[in-house]
Amino acid sequence: MKKFLLFAFVSILFVANASAQATIGGPINARVEAACTEITRTMARELHLNELGYIKLKELNRGHLAKIDALVQTYEAQDVKLKEEMEKLELAYEEALTTLLTPKQQEVYFDAKQEFDQAKFVAVVFKK
Repeated sequence: MKKFLLFAFVSILFVANASAQATIGGPINARVEAACTEITRTMARELHLNELGYIKLKELNRGHLAKIDALVQTYEAQDVKLKEEMEKLELAYEEALTTLLTPKQQEVYFDAKQEFDQAKFVAVVFKK
């Protein structure tokens, strides 16, 4: 279970890093959509989500990844501002996620997330 969330976070990092190098091409690019699908499938499987839960999670993840993409493109030259905005975005994502998950699913998610160091997450995003 810890591995799937680590995978999800690392996937988000790769999308954010790739987005920093891509041009703006619409509301969500194919790379972000592919990452969204993979992350959502993995999370849904590990959290034992039903179909409705999967659909809601995918919508949440799609929006989250699109926002990461936009932030990286907007603040790529402003590391401090990007870090602040990413932290705000992560808090909003987790708040929205907790409304979708049952208490047991929340426990699984946050237990796995504790294994992942937030500072490393931000550091990889800034890596050029």
